[in-house]
Amino acid sequence: MRYIYIYILLSFNPCISQNLISNGDFETYTSCPSGAGQLTKAVGWTSPPNDDSEYLNSCSTNPNYSVPNQNNYSYQTAHSGNAFIGIITYNWFGSNYREYAQKQLNSQLVAGLFYYTVFYVNIPGANYSGKYAINNIALSFQANYSITNNTVTSNNVLSYSPHIFKYNNPIIKDTTNWVKIEGVYQATGIENYIVIGNFKDDNSTDTLSINGSNYPGSGCFIDDVSIENITTPQWQYRDTIVYLGDSVLIGPAITGLNVDWFDMSSNFIKNAPGIYVKPTVNTSYQATEIFNSAVYNHTVNVTVLPPLKVDEYDKLQNSVRLYPNPNDGNFSLRFDGLTDGNVEVSVSDITGKEVFKNTLSIVNALTLFNLDVKNGIYFVKITNKGNSIIKKLVIQQ
Repeated sequence: MRYIYIYILLSFNPCISQNLISNGDFETYTSCPSGAGQLTKAVGWTSPPNDDSEYLNSCSTNPNYSVPNQNNYSYQTAHSGNAFIGIITYNWFGSNYREYAQKQLNSQLVAGLFYYTVFYVNIPGANYSGKYAINNIALSFQANYSITNNTVTSNNVLSYSPHIFKYNNPIIKDTTNWVKIEGVYQATGIENYIVIGNFKDDNSTDTLSINGSNYPGSGCFIDDVSIENITTPQWQYRDTIVYLGDSVLIGPAITGLNVDWFDMSSNFIKNAPGIYVKPTVNTSYQATEIFNSAVYNHTVNVTVLPPLKVDEYDKLQNSVRLYPNPNDGNFSLRFDGLTDGNVEVSVSDITGKEVFKNTLSIVNALTLFNLDVKNGIYFVKITNKGNSIIKKLVIQQ
């Protein structure tokens, strides 16, 4: 990347084997990033010739590539540690421009074995990323050191098979939280490398405009890549709730799984890692997963709640203003249109730890806050009459 407008853990059971990707958290480096296109400063990571993939680290001598504040163009903490990378996933200098990140595995994959693969992505803020959020962000296993001028097509897209991607391949649009992408891959025994990026051309990539940027591109930050051999399932089939009239996704929803779904009368529904259901009463579903030649049976219970009062939620969402943002811990909440009842305000950090909580009586429309917390991203939850909304808060002293 040559410009400022960059378009750019998983709880494991202790029995899982060692991570096959060294420096998957990008914390080990040869020197601190000082400019654009310095992915190779993250030890072991490479990119194609003429590829400007980024390395960002809190030690950067250039504020544009620092963590967590990218010179006020974006604000993003690392998923863990102090570093992550950034790549272009859609457009840039011309149609179909792409950037990729590549890394050699610590050892070649073994034919027939299953590998649980995880990486985290985040879409940078408006001034740092471009106009769009996209789908197709994926990881591909390859046999050789494969990113060269000869393997990049004339339109810059590597035509590799995407092996690990988010289930159903949705558009990833979260600019605040790190999004977990996970999947299970059964090796053929020739795999020595991984490549991360968008392996589809522009016509095969879905886009969603998420900000007012004029630049027709997109990119993502990447952190905490993990690949581990597993012999038994490490995921769960959790019970859940759904509001009457809505649908909900049940199951682990991890790409690469072989799961048959049935209703409680043993009627087959679908083979998929997860399914959307829309029950009208409390309902249970059966899942039969075949993994590594063993059969695992699960029951998922879905509790149906009364319909959400959308009109009251919309009223609360439109009534609350938080400003200024970012701030140094001093900010205001304004409750325009809320005239009665109490408002519960809680503030949590990105790990979910609550750092503030108070219940306010709506006497006037304005309340001042002074939080004594560290710099970072926080979430302010405002609850009134049983409805809750969440506002993002950036502390930057």
